[in-house]
Amino acid sequence: MTTPAPQQQQPPPSGLDDPALDVAVAAALVAAGGAGVTVAGTIAALRTRFLLTTAAVTALHAVLGFVMQHPPPVTGVIGPASEQVARLNTARRTQFVLAASKRVMGAVRDARSVNKPAAGAVAGQVAREQKFYHLHQQAMWQRAAAAGKTDMAALEHGTLLGWLAVMDSRTSSACRAASGKNFYATRMPAIGFPGAVHPSCRCQPVAPWPGGRLLPGSGPRYARAA
Repeated sequence: MTTPAPQQQQPPPSGLDDPALDVAVAAALVAAGGAGVTVAGTIAALRTRFLLTTAAVTALHAVLGFVMQHPPPVTGVIGPASEQVARLNTARRTQFVLAASKRVMGAVRDARSVNKPAAGAVAGQVAREQKFYHLHQQAMWQRAAAAGKTDMAALEHGTLLGWLAVMDSRTSSACRAASGKNFYATRMPAIGFPGAVHPSCRCQPVAPWPGGRLLPGSGPRYARAA
């Protein structure tokens, strides 16, 4: 008598911790810039690849609803710095979508634990996430503007550039330390491009400083590769 083969169990529905989901959401956000891309269609595409819980779908739907309405900024300048920042902004939007969705799911769990309506919890948390995303938008615009200035400077001076900070009582320690050093437009320094270190950054890309040291995160091997 043969023993019947054991039935294969279906994997349980996943939440938002699958690393592959990061890539899928990033691709969805990139595609969102095209015509005809909707939140419902994006969720449907994600569900064909991931066994998402009902709570995860609800949270993703709520967060993607306002994130996809605000695509990342486009400066109109095409260059290595702008390309890097475009990838960075996509990554940051993806991280926000997943983190915000997890917070929405947490708000639902908390509401249910005290027998409160889940709909109210979703609406309240989404309102808070929209405020958070406004700050993300400002940061994305600042990074894009700084990258555009860096690309324009690279057209004039080459990919090796210098960092110039405005020196006064408002200058941050990071900008003060970066001033007088060099970086490559083809490799973003660890602190970002000039003008995007912090919300009030006034730094500018200029011609390279003779003998200036390279800022951490920038290096000639990336310039050669580019």
